[in-house]
Amino acid sequence: MPAIFYLVTYKKNRDRKLRVIFFLIIINFLSDLYGLYTDTHNQKNYISYNLYILIETFSLYIFFYQIILSGAVKKTILLTIISFFIFWLYQFIRFGQQRFLDECITVENISLLAFCLYYYIEKIIKIDTAYIYTEKSFWIVTAYLIFISGTFFLLLYIPGLKGQEWQKYYVLNYVFVIIRTILLSIAMFMKNNDSPKQKFN
Repeated sequence: MPAIFYLVTYKKNRDRKLRVIFFLIIINFLSDLYGLYTDTHNQKNYISYNLYILIETFSLYIFFYQIILSGAVKKTILLTIISFFIFWLYQFIRFGQQRFLDECITVENISLLAFCLYYYIEKIIKIDTAYIYTEKSFWIVTAYLIFISGTFFLLLYIPGLKGQEWQKYYVLNYVFVIIRTILLSIAMFMKNNDSPKQKFN
């Protein structure tokens, strides 16, 4: 749905920051399709899922690099990208074909939560728009903040889940996926806020 809204409004609503999210949505969709294929054929998809973790994390890091104003935090994001890639590569070489890289997901979620919180703090300190909800970035950050916050502790329990417990996890996960999809759709459907930036504090 968010991808459709992005394509429908693309000519009237071009935003470079949205291209990263659109790319991530498409990769997510393809990854889910491949996951369904391997699941119906009783095949393991550790490699593809672990590669998706890398793509997803890099895409969101780049998005936050684009929307955050602080030069120091931008440098922190670049350092985080390099550090995460080294950690992911180490984990992938050792376990990439044997299991899901849960440690990488944990690092991804913690770092993204930190960037989400900083985004809100920066918006409070450096108020440059009268209504923050008129910005696309607000809805995108909120979408991922809710999704990560809602699924973070669930992911920590994945290694101990058995049998029907997996189904309960999927139900909760899908609830937060739906919430994320709705919020991303709002962001994609919104018009650009072309009003000049002002200081309100």
